[in-house]
Amino acid sequence: MSDTINCQQHGEQTTAFVCSHLADLSVALGFNYSEDNQGEFPDAWCDNCEIIRAAHDGWNEESEALTKIRLVCAACYARTRIRNTRPPVSLEDLSELRWKCGTCEELHIGPCLDFGYDKPHYWSDELECNTSHLNEDFCSIEDQHFFVRGVIELPIIGSDQVFCWGVWGSLSKENFERVANRDENSTDGEDGPMFSWLSSQIVGYPETINLKMKAHKSEPGERPRFELEPTDHPLSQEQQKGIYPERIRQITLGNGRGAHS
Repeated sequence: MSDTINCQQHGEQTTAFVCSHLADLSVALGFNYSEDNQGEFPDAWCDNCEIIRAAHDGWNEESEALTKIRLVCAACYARTRIRNTRPPVSLEDLSELRWKCGTCEELHIGPCLDFGYDKPHYWSDELECNTSHLNEDFCSIEDQHFFVRGVIELPIIGSDQVFCWGVWGSLSKENFERVANRDENSTDGEDGPMFSWLSSQIVGYPETINLKMKAHKSEPGERPRFELEPTDHPLSQEQQKGIYPERIRQITLGNGRGAHS
């Protein structure tokens, strides 16, 4: 059997195997795998299948007959692990968290999943002139440096929701003009990912300025989605492996207020 699969959503990927319960868009079913399997994508199963495995003293003909195994791609496997891993603190445990919105100035109850920055790191109000402009979505400085506001999405462990950082990324002049002038008549050929440097210093992380990213154009009226280069940086790791709800609590309390991305 080939060790790759052509996933309809993710393209050609390494193969992985999970129980049928995890193969669907399941949430918080538990994510179990053999500690002896040192591979990057060990076979995985939910908590209910773990009960079956334990009752039959491991995987054997009897226990395997009571379960169904599905082939998935590595990218689907990674998202399945994030959604179904049960964290010590769940998103529901943050239901009484209180925070003040930086946009409407109102007090809110529940987890804040959306923090944003209203200008690039390099912007100063003294720059505003004929050659420098800033609005809610776009920024140009001296007609030489161009930035667009977008979103870094971090999948939340044990949930099908995402935590969003609304940040700014640099673009070449050509790509900046493409995004700024985009409308419903744009062609697919113009919609490939664009190189970008992260241009916001996000509170609570090591240096985030100039992290490498890809900017993916969204539907008209929506902000681009930023995909960080896979590295050991904590922000990149959270985008790849998910962010724990307890970390969201720390971010909310540390920032003291939320703001829409």
